[in-house]
Amino acid sequence: MNALKKFFAALLTVCLTATSLYAKVTIYLCGDSTMQDWKDGYYPKRGIGQEFSFFWNADAVTVVNKGVGGLYAKGFYEKYWSEILNNLRAGDFVILQFGINDRSYSNESEFREATTQMAKEALEKGAIPIIVNPVRRSDFRYSSSALTVPDSIYESYHAYPIIAREIAASLNVPLIDMDTLSRNYLLSVGQFYALRFVNLYLNAGEYSTYQNGNSDNLHLQQNGAEVFGRIITEQMRVHPNADVRKLSESLAPMYALKVNVSPEGSDSATTISSYYPAGMTVTLKTIPQPGKTFLGWFDSEGNKLSNSISSVQSEYICTIKMGAKSTGVTAIYGGGSFVPYTGSEAALTDFPKGTPKILEDIIPSAGNSGDSVSAFDKKIARWFDASVEPDSFDVGWSENTNAGFTGNGYWNFDNAVNTFADYRMEFPSAGYVTMGIIYANGGTSSRRLNVYLEHDYHVDFPSTGSWENWDTAWVNVDLAYGEEMLRFISLTSDGGPNIDAFGFSIDGVLRKTTPSDSVKDSTLKISRKIAALDAGISLHGKTLVLNRAGRASVRLFDLHGREVWRRSSEMVRGTLELPIPENLPAGIYRLVVRLGNETLNASWLELGK
Repeated sequence: MNALKKFFAALLTVCLTATSLYAKVTIYLCGDSTMQDWKDGYYPKRGIGQEFSFFWNADAVTVVNKGVGGLYAKGFYEKYWSEILNNLRAGDFVILQFGINDRSYSNESEFREATTQMAKEALEKGAIPIIVNPVRRSDFRYSSSALTVPDSIYESYHAYPIIAREIAASLNVPLIDMDTLSRNYLLSVGQFYALRFVNLYLNAGEYSTYQNGNSDNLHLQQNGAEVFGRIITEQMRVHPNADVRKLSESLAPMYALKVNVSPEGSDSATTISSYYPAGMTVTLKTIPQPGKTFLGWFDSEGNKLSNSISSVQSEYICTIKMGAKSTGVTAIYGGGSFVPYTGSEAALTDFPKGTPKILEDIIPSAGNSGDSVSAFDKKIARWFDASVEPDSFDVGWSENTNAGFTGNGYWNFDNAVNTFADYRMEFPSAGYVTMGIIYANGGTSSRRLNVYLEHDYHVDFPSTGSWENWDTAWVNVDLAYGEEMLRFISLTSDGGPNIDAFGFSIDGVLRKTTPSDSVKDSTLKISRKIAALDAGISLHGKTLVLNRAGRASVRLFDLHGREVWRRSSEMVRGTLELPIPENLPAGIYRLVVRLGNETLNASWLELGK
């Protein structure tokens, strides 16, 4: 009997041990826009976590990407961490990668405190936190004026990568030093390749999503996101932490992709040969030398490859799905031919164990006095009246009681945190543009809004001294191609400012929702007709077309909401050229025409062009 009990006890121990050994592990990815999943309207922009799951055996590991654009450590801890913590199990892994946005929205002390707290709480649940400091932007610098090739990468995030190392050391938790690793990789490939193959320097027309091209040395395109994801897994394979090395045993098989150019020397740059897991999308790109004719991308058997992603427009770019065998491809130019693959088709068994360059080979960055700041393009192509009822909102009103607004009125947020107003927009192209927001803040202190467009953009609206004084706040935003919901969210207890209008420095932006025939007014408690929808009355620059006579008031406002010119007179039916003064400063103005209390039309006018 005792022997039987011992047998079953031993069997139970074996079963429990097997369950523990083979339980599926979850890797939670916590970070900002360099980690997050991006919608197809932003393609080829991708976050490191977007296809990170392909690196893993799906039977053993689940990857949950919780990266959020614009987030910083404290904000992530306050908004998103509790959900992750509630789902954490012993043996799970949490990758914490912050430090890019913390300088703007937080500070070093809060970064240290929030990151430390998340790591400690993960440890308390039996999970393994991995501190990953941020990937450097491709800000190449010269350590000497005598050099002709940049030899260093500016330390854009200053103390934050150092603090991340200190947190990992103080808690004795794993660190993957992507600050150093990304710097070394970027230096190894050089500035030209880094910007055009890793980051988002795109020529106009390469992708339908970026018709005007793009210049972004921070965010990653597909190839760059996969490169840095691959480097993270390489570090896991050789990590000094036993738990991390054990996790790497669940990495999926990896297959070599040899990239050839024929004839050699026909290109200025071409996608570097590497390795990928099966199913991952691979971006093949080549840039011709002047005078060279590109014939296409071909596989190792001479078959021409076709794109797997429709937004690719350039003949020099081809996206393919990696198969379950090692192989080769060739970028063929005039006079060239495909290169057969002669290596083994089997999965790789040996992987890089170090950084692309050793630290001793790299000259430290000289640095500068501060980060460069993107200038605002204040030439707004089209403005939208914020008072025209939002597509959704919680508590707020369309009002016209305070003078000086430029359209039909303005949007007034309730005096509370997290009140919001949504506007469904359609954007003609992805990329960075300037957004202007005309507002009034009659309070004594600044108010803050989260202007959310797939990112958190925290914008401060200083006091204008009166609710009838209007000013313009500016922010550079990263648009997606296609439809997106623009959300204004109040972040202060006294609500947001009153918003008159908002606009973008790009042509072709549309508001998708057709406004209703009435606008809520919290003071008058009546519905008033938006007469601007009357097709018989229109403004074309300085030309006013009326379908009926009457006494009209014409007012001109600058971007600060200040009235700079007014005329009131009896007007006849027909076409009238408005006598706007020629001595006004060059710029964008809002022209508003009213008949009595009714707004006939309003338009934006550029003077001095």
